[in-house]
Amino acid sequence: MSDPTKAALRAALLQRRQGRDPEDNASRSAAMLGHLVRHPLWRQARGVAAFVGVRGEPDTWGLLAATLAEGKRLWLPRMEGEPSQIAFVPVQDLRELAPGHFGLLEPRPRDGQITLKSPSPTAGVDLVLVPGLGFARDGARIGFGKGHYDRALAPIRHLAAPLRIGLCFSDDLDPRDGKIPADELDVPMHWVATPDGLHHCR
Repeated sequence: MSDPTKAALRAALLQRRQGRDPEDNASRSAAMLGHLVRHPLWRQARGVAAFVGVRGEPDTWGLLAATLAEGKRLWLPRMEGEPSQIAFVPVQDLRELAPGHFGLLEPRPRDGQITLKSPSPTAGVDLVLVPGLGFARDGARIGFGKGHYDRALAPIRHLAAPLRIGLCFSDDLDPRDGKIPADELDVPMHWVATPDGLHHCR
């Protein structure tokens, strides 16, 4: 049974996201990504699993381009299987992306392509950038309720690496709309990046 408290919080966060000004989103995204790429965690990372921000999410396109330009390995999510689940796919050129599930840009399938069901440091992934409707300073996250990211990150839930970094705007960190609940299946973040900087979750 769905949690009515979570449903109400999701609705409030989604309504605020949909009401944001696109130009303001772009400038705040640039500030957030600027903090991230200057941080030692980013500079030391060999590889990054990220996402393409859409529909009011932080715009990550510049970060994806910077990842490749700096010679880091980049993985992006693609929905696969039935029921659908996330696979992280190595990307060498952003022109490889095409509209996929839910209208999101995804890596095109290729023969012999290696995918990761869960990002791991043994595959060279040091950072996982995670989308969400809202985050808390204790690492709690709320998404759309489908559980795709929680299932993909479950195998590394209790590991210190790769580092999980949630990306959100400042008003979605400990949002005024209510406390973000966390249950045993929710995978917490190590850090949250906002336009104000990176926040270490404790």
